[in-house]
Amino acid sequence: MKRTTLIFAFLLLALARSAQADFSPTFSTGFQNGGVIPDGVLTGWSDTRTLSGAPTAIGDVNVRLSLSGGWNGDLYAYLVHNSGFAVLLNRVGRTGANEPGFGTAGMNVTLDDSALLNIHDVSAPGTPPTYSYAPDGRNISPLSSGSLFDSTSATALLSSFTGNANGNWTLFVADVSGGGVSTVTSWGLDIAAVPEPASIIEGMVAVLFLGGVVGLYRRKGAKAQPLPATGIASQPSALAAQFSAWRQVVNKWLDAV
Repeated sequence: MKRTTLIFAFLLLALARSAQADFSPTFSTGFQNGGVIPDGVLTGWSDTRTLSGAPTAIGDVNVRLSLSGGWNGDLYAYLVHNSGFAVLLNRVGRTGANEPGFGTAGMNVTLDDSALLNIHDVSAPGTPPTYSYAPDGRNISPLSSGSLFDSTSATALLSSFTGNANGNWTLFVADVSGGGVSTVTSWGLDIAAVPEPASIIEGMVAVLFLGGVVGLYRRKGAKAQPLPATGIASQPSALAAQFSAWRQVVNKWLDAV
């Protein structure tokens, strides 16, 4: 088990670069109205930030959002950039059986299309800030009936952001029903670039290499064979050297094309 874990850990390290955000700005000052969202006002609150030095080809976008106070079931929020549009919040918890939505106050979350749970269904989206939820994505009026929320799918997602990440990004938040005041304390973006060809090929080589290592110890049938004391898995330095050699070959090939 420990040896298998070592192999998988090495693969994860080799692929980690492609999973990391390349640009992660955070905004917590200079907010209109101090970040206070007007209560029961559809015109809402907005904050526009102009990015420079960001990736010129967006591969993935996540949004970090921190709010305090208020009634989460009153909130409607979206993000726009160029032609991209994503509904982040749309009356959290509002359904045909719960028209007011959830009465929880504030949140500290990351909104990520790949998260398993949609934030609309979370009764207490709060700390720790590492909690990740899929954005609401329901592209309907926040004044729609709860039954329409039940039947509407999430379509306005963060995957709509493509192309150049530089330029204006605008967060809009409205409190559409009176009672309870919400405040935006901070928000931010985690933007990953489209992987370079070299990164893609390195990842493919790593996967093939892992497959070869696993296959090496399963040649004698389905029953797992013990690893020899002098095997690759018992010598991480040898494993790393082999992968490094393959990587150099790939890089030389990329330089030549």
